[in-house]
Amino acid sequence: MSDDEHSPLESPEGNWWNQKVNRRESIWLGISGAWAVSMFGWMLGWTQVGEQNQTGQTYEVSTERFRQKVQSFKESAGTLEVDGEELLVPDGNDVYVGALQWAWDGLPVVLRPGETYKFHLGAYDVQHGFGVRPEGNLSKQISLQILPGYEWVVEMSFDETGTYHVVCNEFCGVGHRTMHGTFVVRDHEPVETGSSSEDSSNAAYDGWFTSDGRGGATDSFGGSPTDATGQSEVTVEVGAEGNGGPYAFAPTAVQVSSGTTVNFEWVSDNHNVLVESQPDGAGWQGVESFENEGYSHSVTFDEQGVYKYYCEPHVGMGMKGVVEVV
Repeated sequence: MSDDEHSPLESPEGNWWNQKVNRRESIWLGISGAWAVSMFGWMLGWTQVGEQNQTGQTYEVSTERFRQKVQSFKESAGTLEVDGEELLVPDGNDVYVGALQWAWDGLPVVLRPGETYKFHLGAYDVQHGFGVRPEGNLSKQISLQILPGYEWVVEMSFDETGTYHVVCNEFCGVGHRTMHGTFVVRDHEPVETGSSSEDSSNAAYDGWFTSDGRGGATDSFGGSPTDATGQSEVTVEVGAEGNGGPYAFAPTAVQVSSGTTVNFEWVSDNHNVLVESQPDGAGWQGVESFENEGYSHSVTFDEQGVYKYYCEPHVGMGMKGVVEVV
């Protein structure tokens, strides 16, 4: 080894750390520092004068309270059918969106182009990402982070009409890839909004399908059960379309005779069936694990009475059901 070479395993000799810095190196260090300060200042300025980064107010709120706010928004909203899908029409300019594993509560909605809306964003369980992308140009996007325990109010307006996709861009669990929602920006005729106090379904099953029961209101319930009495077998789809996505039991409520076998067939992913209540003497266990499309579970109902059940991750969307044995 020559005198100019040193072993990396040996300490260098002399005051190597106290040597004069080369002038060229000093120039580059100065340029780098000035560039970093200017970029940091540009970022601060852009949040004030730019149109890309959203700020808005943030409030501490319990997840249960924010869930109630989203349910109130849904109950007071009107509805509009667009391309065969029923969308919510906000009662005013406030839009409440709750994120949960693995769905968007409060979507889909229809918004008017050019109108400013206040989006109230919050999470029910874990951290989620709120990514909004127009259908025709996926390179344009809004990317925000939503945390449980906080309500973030962000003003947004959309000039381009069309469908906008809402995805979670923060990994939030095994069903992360299925977390998808939409809203539509278009002009439309006035729609009646506001809560209706004459909802005939409120009294059914002690209000199980309303927001007074566990989770959110069940929009897929029409007010009366499907009559399947006299049949030896009945099929209930798990994860059918309803309640703003694949978050329904179909039929939502079914009336059967004692001794009928009900086949629960999964038609979409990441659902379970938990028993809320059942008649005395019944021993239905439900399905606690999250199962995917193609899974099935069969049970014969002998004890007469009402069996209430729900999907744990999507109960906030109103994914609840009833088997009534007569």
